[in-house]
Amino acid sequence: MTELTIDQLQKWYRKRLSKKSKEFVKQAEKSYKVVERTLKDIELIAHELKESSDEDMENEGIATRFAQKISEIVQNFELRNDVTYSNTEIMQDEIQRFIQELWGAGARWIRRMDKRHKSTIKALDTYMKELSREMKRIAKLLYEFNWVKDLERIGSRIETLRDLTHGKEIFEEQIRQVRIKIEHAQEEYKSAKNAYDTFIESSNVSEILNLDEEAERIASLLRMKLNILKKPVKKLLQQDTGVRIGPAGQRALTDYFEDPFSAIVEEPDGLPALMEGLTGLQKAIESGRLKLKDRLARRTIEEIEAIRNGALDELQAMAKDVISKRKNFAGSDVYARHEELSEQLEEARKNLEYHKNDLLRIRDEINKRIEKVEEFKQRIESEIRDSFEESIKIKIEDLGLKPLLAKCEF
Repeated sequence: MTELTIDQLQKWYRKRLSKKSKEFVKQAEKSYKVVERTLKDIELIAHELKESSDEDMENEGIATRFAQKISEIVQNFELRNDVTYSNTEIMQDEIQRFIQELWGAGARWIRRMDKRHKSTIKALDTYMKELSREMKRIAKLLYEFNWVKDLERIGSRIETLRDLTHGKEIFEEQIRQVRIKIEHAQEEYKSAKNAYDTFIESSNVSEILNLDEEAERIASLLRMKLNILKKPVKKLLQQDTGVRIGPAGQRALTDYFEDPFSAIVEEPDGLPALMEGLTGLQKAIESGRLKLKDRLARRTIEEIEAIRNGALDELQAMAKDVISKRKNFAGSDVYARHEELSEQLEEARKNLEYHKNDLLRIRDEINKRIEKVEEFKQRIESEIRDSFEESIKIKIEDLGLKPLLAKCEF
């Protein structure tokens, strides 16, 4: 087994490719020469048309314009000097495009030209037929030697492998830049955190925030207490049971299940509006106008009686106490300042997280690069073994990428 560096591999590959594709290149060169010569002859025809222009004839102006178009199409022909399979494919496409464009222009101009240009047009037709024949010959050649295309792809992969083995300096610079940004972001986050913590310690915001938490806790307890009534109340509001409930009672049956904390705070002691609605619910159940399963009906009546006997009084007192304390803080800038510092802290956190993720992205790119080098190395070795029937091992020096992975940690 031959061990080769990438530079040595490229030289080895070019030598083997030249030997293996020698016959293809030999035949393709003939077509290249034919096409090149034919294009020059067509260019000469365009020159002759221009030279034969007569000042007093409109038709000669037409001949001149056609000649200019021919020259333009010839100049646009991409004739490559390097004979390869891929370039020969391009040559085939270029010939087809050339024929279509030139005869497309000819369809517009030739019929309007003077008859004395007939021989010139006939010569042009001959050259175009020659190009057409050569295009067919190239198509046959490409079909016969289609395996050369696979050989040339190996060369492209070797070039890609060479590119993949470079880039250490680029990754190092990217890591350096991102780590600088992370350091700045960490300083900003630390500053924002200190400002937030100092504010919490030196102000009564903690008490205000505790009131918010207490309000949410009371609301959760109310929902739990009223949960057994939720389905019966919903059913009552959807059906016409004939039981009359005043507007305040109906509104209470809705409000207590949407926002129980606000509803119980707004009620006078004893919860008259809620009790009005629940009394109507109890009458509908007991009169049989609202059909419920026995167990649900029994539990609903029990819960209504418990509320009538003061089951929610303590929660109402607690809720009103929270509101009373909140009013003592009314007009304070504590809320606004807390929100401002919270937003600054969150923004600093997100910025730090963003740059850390950027470093992780670089780490992932390095890992992918290491994996890709190995993938291309194995693939090239396998394709060379299959195509050239020789075993080689590609020797790749340490890329210096693995140590960079440690710099992507934080």
